[in-house]
Amino acid sequence: MGLLGSFVFRRKFFLLVLVLSLFLPLLSARAGEGVFLLGNDALQLGRASSGVASPRSAYWSYMNPASMVDLERRLDVNWYSVLATSKMTPRGMMANPFDGTLESKNLFNIVSTGFIIPLKTGTLGGGLFIPSGAGVDYAHSRTWLGRLQGNTDRRLSYQHIRGVLSYAYRFDNDWSLGVGLHLSLNRFRTDHITLGMRGAKYDNKWDNALGAGVGFGVYRAWEKLSVGLSYSSRHWTQSMDKYSDLLRSPLDTPRTLQVGLAYRFTPKFEVTADYKWLHWRRIRTYGSPMFRSGGFGWTNQNGFKLGAEWKVHPQWTLAAGYAYSNTPVRKDAVFLSALVPVVVEHHVTMGISHAINEKHEVHLSGVYAFRNREREAGCGDLMSIAGYNTTIESKAVSAVAGYSYKW
Repeated sequence: MGLLGSFVFRRKFFLLVLVLSLFLPLLSARAGEGVFLLGNDALQLGRASSGVASPRSAYWSYMNPASMVDLERRLDVNWYSVLATSKMTPRGMMANPFDGTLESKNLFNIVSTGFIIPLKTGTLGGGLFIPSGAGVDYAHSRTWLGRLQGNTDRRLSYQHIRGVLSYAYRFDNDWSLGVGLHLSLNRFRTDHITLGMRGAKYDNKWDNALGAGVGFGVYRAWEKLSVGLSYSSRHWTQSMDKYSDLLRSPLDTPRTLQVGLAYRFTPKFEVTADYKWLHWRRIRTYGSPMFRSGGFGWTNQNGFKLGAEWKVHPQWTLAAGYAYSNTPVRKDAVFLSALVPVVVEHHVTMGISHAINEKHEVHLSGVYAFRNREREAGCGDLMSIAGYNTTIESKAVSAVAGYSYKW
């Protein structure tokens, strides 16, 4: 590398570490996003899902459609593997006392793809993405009722496949606006206990529902600074009719808001910082109390994301990131949420990209979600009182490989 190159490398590496060390204490060090994944795309996940003001791939047709104006014609394909581990220790009057701590290990494989096509006027983009999903498969029931009824109340799976078609336009003042149509296929199955104190009648068989929503974006880039804002509406879905004994409302997903900035210290080194808000409390299935509306009693989420990207060579780029979001699971709804244990609050990520030539690029990113544990406070409704002192915990490790073709 040479003496001068080595000095430049050390200086930029020190700058990256310094920026991260300044931001991490401010982020409370507590990052999951409910049933939403952190992302789908290697270039996006390498910076911990930050970068609403710094587009890199077709995934930005979903993440911030306005920013597509700064992307070339391209096709992106990603394979994302997530190994998630959840543990539950049932306690309280309703808890299963026979089987001790229950553990679920699940490997999820997710494929996504998208495109960007600059037009004579504006930019068109879109793709197929899987922004959310959840699942556990414990060996035994969390409740003694489920244990006596054939070992029910132990499994749940949810999948949300979203198709996006977006358009962006840059005005003469260099501000850009974008809009996207979002359509989805939602799949759900479970043997979750109902208010009738029995496992769901459809007994862990798949039910499907269609859904729709819209997304909006704003974007502006200067020489060193870029700003971006993305808003996704509530995503309305059909009811899961085969689970009417369990779900009183559709499995809609909440409206979200993400704002951020990107700053380029040099043409090769950029830092991104984003804030994200998820409005779970307005979705009855997630945000309302169980005995009033059949919900999980979740709260809203506030998340912060920090990323850094360094082009170390014309063909090689490194990335790193950190993300935090408070868990939506409240202290008085831990036992109720044991089959949807979305309690992870921290992620750290790293990524690397290689440009094979002008048309072909490959990417690889890794994500580590730190273990987090929540304990039932027993100060809520009947399910809370009956599950007092139950603990749930989750952690995950994942990797995503991506390929980009430009033409």
